[in-house]
Amino acid sequence: MDRHNDFNNRTTRGKGWALIGYVSFGILGILLGAALVYGLLFFFVMPEAEEVVPEEIVPEPAENGLPEETPLPAPERDQDIVAVVEEVMPAVVGVSSRFEVGAFGGQQFEQAESASGVVISSDGYIITNHHVIENAEQIQVIMPDKGIFEAELVGSDTMTDLALLRIDESDLTYVPLADSGQSRVGETVLAIGNPLGLQQTVTAGIISAVNRQVMIPGTDYAYTFIQTDAVVNPGNSGGPLVNLAGEIVGINTAKIALPGVEGIGFSVPSNTVERVTRDFQEYGKVQRPHMGVLIEDWLDYDDPEPDMGVRLVEIVPDSPADEAGLEAGDIIVAIDERNIDFLAKLFDTMLYYYPDDTVSITFYRDGEEKETTLTFEERPDDLNEEPLLPEDWEEDIEEDNSE
Repeated sequence: MDRHNDFNNRTTRGKGWALIGYVSFGILGILLGAALVYGLLFFFVMPEAEEVVPEEIVPEPAENGLPEETPLPAPERDQDIVAVVEEVMPAVVGVSSRFEVGAFGGQQFEQAESASGVVISSDGYIITNHHVIENAEQIQVIMPDKGIFEAELVGSDTMTDLALLRIDESDLTYVPLADSGQSRVGETVLAIGNPLGLQQTVTAGIISAVNRQVMIPGTDYAYTFIQTDAVVNPGNSGGPLVNLAGEIVGINTAKIALPGVEGIGFSVPSNTVERVTRDFQEYGKVQRPHMGVLIEDWLDYDDPEPDMGVRLVEIVPDSPADEAGLEAGDIIVAIDERNIDFLAKLFDTMLYYYPDDTVSITFYRDGEEKETTLTFEERPDDLNEEPLLPEDWEEDIEEDNSE
């Protein structure tokens, strides 16, 4: 009985080992088959890989014997800005003005101030601010990579705070004037200049507002300015505000200078710059048409008509306005169909005209729209500012003086 059981046990264990052997041989066969298939595919189907040895790149030596460094490309979002800066920068110059400040012990003492300017023609015409060169005994222009040049003052205008210089050079890099009437709020702009003596500094921002009414400090004239949040500082005066087409949309002139106020700068629009510089070149001064009126903004919007305009406070006897039949209390709303929304718009519009030009004036009197014709006269030289503003009209604006 015990032998029989022992035989049965051995028989059962033998069958178990046989089953394990069959399974192991099966798995081994599957692995060998897979290896064979992979080998066939590798040799007969897959393309042969070629070994690639990278070619050694040796930088070209510069003149000083050292390898020339190639700047990395700018991020895509900045490429337009970088391209404009590289194009415009050679035309942005420093303007140094020297002033006599007095004498002591037989010696004359001078003070030098520096600001900015921009070349606007290849034959050496340069725009800057009037307040940069006002009363200067000597004006010098510092050009990048070209040196220092004595500058001739072609013309200067207090009311627009613009001045035109010229140096005896040709084939200069210059920046063209844009049509500032096409400028749009939100447009990217760059302010380039020499703030605080830091040569050729660039700040970027946007056009924050157009047609911003600003009174020129020291005058009774108001013009529309371009407002920007591109940072401007003392020394930026006279430098360009450029768009991404590489054109001048304005000349940086002023900023709000109040505690806690940042990012509010003002530029003279390029259309004003174009008219003023043309007059400087042809006449040596700005040819201003004369109306003969005292004016103020029309702000009584409670009345249905009109909802904009400039009110005539006083008419000078025998002036163009008097001869045209205008009266105190009339509200001018258009000149030759150009809307006169507020004071600065009137001054801007008058820069389209010259003395002896005849225009159509649309105005309101006692709520009724009327029209008349007016022939401008030349502004008398002994007239300080005209048209005049009421004495209490003022603006909290401070020039970006380089002092």
